[in-house]
Amino acid sequence: MNLYVLFGQRMCINYPGEYALEALSCASEADMDGNPDYIPEQKAKYEATKEFERLAVVTLNVKESDIRAIMFPENNAVPATVIAD
Repeated sequence: MNLYVLFGQRMCINYPGEYALEALSCASEADMDGNPDYIPEQKAKYEATKEFERLAVVTLNVKESDIRAIMFPENNAVPATVIAD
């Protein structure tokens, strides 16, 4: 599954590194299929604020099964070895 994340770097006025990178918006492939303008609209909205030195959309490829394992840990089996007396 691809996730599209809009990252921003605010302008650092007082000293370099004053602000960390921010994840401003995120959309999955399904989100983008249903509303392909969402991320570009978000990027334009943040550009208009003039608060950011840089904005970039980064595509992250993740396994849905890995996300589900984090979200629903109760569904994961715990490996064990049976030891006979």
